[in-house]
Amino acid sequence: MTLDIYTLFICELYVLGFLSIIMVFAWMGSQYDRVLGFTCLSLIFTLVAVFFSSLRSSGLQFLPVAAGNVLVMLAYGGLLNAFRLFCGKKIGTGWLLGALLWAILCCFPSFYHSLPRRVLVLCIACIAYTAALIQLLWLARDALKVTFWPAQLLLWIHLLFHLVRIWLDNAIPTRLHGAIGGSGFSVFVILESILFVIGLTFTILAMVNERTQIAYKYASLHDPLTSVWNRRALFSEAEKMVVHCRRHNRPFSAVLFDLDHFKTINDRFGHHQGDLVLIDFCRLVSGLMPPEGRFARLGGEEFAAIVALGEQDAQAWCEAIRMAVCQSQPSAVGYTVSIGFATASHRHQNFEDLLALADEALYRAKASGRNRTEQQPVPALII
Repeated sequence: MTLDIYTLFICELYVLGFLSIIMVFAWMGSQYDRVLGFTCLSLIFTLVAVFFSSLRSSGLQFLPVAAGNVLVMLAYGGLLNAFRLFCGKKIGTGWLLGALLWAILCCFPSFYHSLPRRVLVLCIACIAYTAALIQLLWLARDALKVTFWPAQLLLWIHLLFHLVRIWLDNAIPTRLHGAIGGSGFSVFVILESILFVIGLTFTILAMVNERTQIAYKYASLHDPLTSVWNRRALFSEAEKMVVHCRRHNRPFSAVLFDLDHFKTINDRFGHHQGDLVLIDFCRLVSGLMPPEGRFARLGGEEFAAIVALGEQDAQAWCEAIRMAVCQSQPSAVGYTVSIGFATASHRHQNFEDLLALADEALYRAKASGRNRTEQQPVPALII
């Protein structure tokens, strides 16, 4: 079956136009996300470049050869910016280098009128840009659990296509209507570009969506001030930890913390200083947290934890935290903490039961003068 180049050309214009419209609405719907914004700009540049390429059959040379390929370079540069922003990097001016290089080369007749040289430079530029995208995507691999490998596969196929094109494109001019590359290889260029822009557009949308979902999930499980887990995350993870400890016949303890006279700190030094105290406390506890421990802010100056420690080890751990707090003075403001804990005595006790007992121990610690650790004895069986 012979592929009609003019039909493919019309299909590519339609695909690019439709994807540009989708990306514009996606960009607006995402509150003008810059990653989607540069992707949209790249699609528009490509759309205009493809249109310019069709003017070669009308006898025009400047628009398809010079302007059109400058826009192609700008489109790649836009994708480079999109990926850099996705990785949290600044965009700079490097994305303009490809377009500038092509514009300069077109000033030389030996390049401007030589299709083989133009094809070679275009392939090298495409390979360089795609390699840069692959490297940037690799830097973001930890944040992309789902879309990383599909995106990598797509980019590698695109890179290998242009690498193969260097050897297979004979760069012999053709007068076929709408020939982008101006050679008989144009039909493959159009076909590959259609598949690439479709795949890349939806891959970037999926990447941005995955990033957004991860951000929402993180926000729903973490305290915005201290960045430690919140109550919801603690109870969810505590259930898993209890099951793990039961399976391996290991002890576990529930711990409650309450910063002493925290309201006085806010009233005397201001809420900003109070926030610094909360952040400092979370830093201390996180630094002393056992490998299998879980720690969270319940609200205000109240915190909780579950640790895979027995009575003596849990007592020692709580005392280590209390002493570290006594020695810490964020912005020259000292503070103390009262701690209550309870350790499971049999397999049927759950985290909520222990937390209620730890709350009783915490109440006793505060009633006994604060800045101390108290343990609540656990009955042999809780009914």
